[in-house]
Amino acid sequence: MADRRISGTAVRASQAVGQPFNLVRWFAGLGLLWVSVSAIGLASLLTSFLSAHMLQRDAEVSADFIRSEVIVKPAAEYFAGNASPAGTQQLEAFFGSIAQMPDVVRANVYSADGVILWSSTPALIGHRSTTNHELQRALAGGIAVEDGVISAGTKPEYASFGAEAQGNRYMEAYLPIWAEGSRRVMGVVEIYRVPSSLFRTIDQGVQMVWAATLASAGLLYATLFWMIRRADQLLRSQREQLIEAETLATVGTFASAVAHGVRNPLASMRSSAELAIGEQDPGIRREMLGDILREADRLEGWVRDLLLGARGEALAPGAVAVTALLEEAVRSFGALARQQDVRLILRAPPVPAVRAEAGPLGRAMDNIIANAIQAVARGGEVVIETAVDRTGSMVEIRVADTGPGLSPELVRRVSRPFYSTKPQGTGLGLALARRIVVSYGGTLVLDSVTGRGTTVTIRLRTAAE
Repeated sequence: MADRRISGTAVRASQAVGQPFNLVRWFAGLGLLWVSVSAIGLASLLTSFLSAHMLQRDAEVSADFIRSEVIVKPAAEYFAGNASPAGTQQLEAFFGSIAQMPDVVRANVYSADGVILWSSTPALIGHRSTTNHELQRALAGGIAVEDGVISAGTKPEYASFGAEAQGNRYMEAYLPIWAEGSRRVMGVVEIYRVPSSLFRTIDQGVQMVWAATLASAGLLYATLFWMIRRADQLLRSQREQLIEAETLATVGTFASAVAHGVRNPLASMRSSAELAIGEQDPGIRREMLGDILREADRLEGWVRDLLLGARGEALAPGAVAVTALLEEAVRSFGALARQQDVRLILRAPPVPAVRAEAGPLGRAMDNIIANAIQAVARGGEVVIETAVDRTGSMVEIRVADTGPGLSPELVRRVSRPFYSTKPQGTGLGLALARRIVVSYGGTLVLDSVTGRGTTVTIRLRTAAE
């Protein structure tokens, strides 16, 4: 099954990467939303500040003008209610001139306790306001400004402004009058104005702010979109290069696995052929030729499995008879063992079938047995044993050799692909065997002690599990 996975990956490497993330489409929607919301929020903040600042500044200029005129007149006595008739007439004439200024629709003058001392609407004189928050703010020393649209339906007092003022935008300013030489508020002057030119200037400023903000947002979005599109093109190019590199790497691994898998049967076939050439007994020669045919059949079966895997037609694991599998492996390597004067011993009592596939598992055992035979010197032995664990759910296969063994450092290294202690080795035998065993839910453990040989233990679940 591991061999089929390698072949399937080589054929479908480009598909394994998955559906690419469309960065441009994602940014086109979300980026536009983010830039638009930011631009609208910024423009709203700037226009609100611009309008409030210009209205406040206009009110401050009006307040400075009124204070400069009032300070030279008997203002303290007037607001205290004990001014002379001449002084009163002088101040009220000044307030009347304010009410006659262009854009002014009404003017009121309040005492420090909120009573209207003078008004361009005489009917309001003497009234006291207790709920006017802007007036209270002005009496506390601050300039209060309010703007809106004049409508009799909003406030009844707007009806006195006349029909020509209805529907116009107004500015209402409460301007504190301080006592000379102190910050004590003597009174407040309230001015209702319809400053059309001021509002036109504000509107022009608002339009300029919105135009500049939207243009900047459009330029920012276009720049970011170009950058994102460029980045997406680079990512796609790198992705294609990565797919190509992964495909080549997978093909290389697949070719190495095929080459390694073919070597063991070919070695057995060569050994059988060499023994058959020098053998005079027809019966033994026939046996050697039969070994060659069996190895050829094994190679054909492996190639067939690889083709099935490449087409995505891998078979599901089933029940594999471990004893029969090991007997076939020992028979396959018998000629090679005899040629190298190595005793190949099988101690395999009947054990339950394991959940695997005969072809891949057989190749895993071939790799392990071939490594063991190659590691043993002449006169040595390789012992293959089977057992069942205490729970009865796992079957153990142990392959032990009497070779020189490995140091702990080499034990760690030989588990890596393409690392081999043999001059002509590919370094794939143990790695492929482990991959096959793990794919069936099993484990492969390598134990070795320098000078005492090496043991490979495979644990696989029984087919009944």
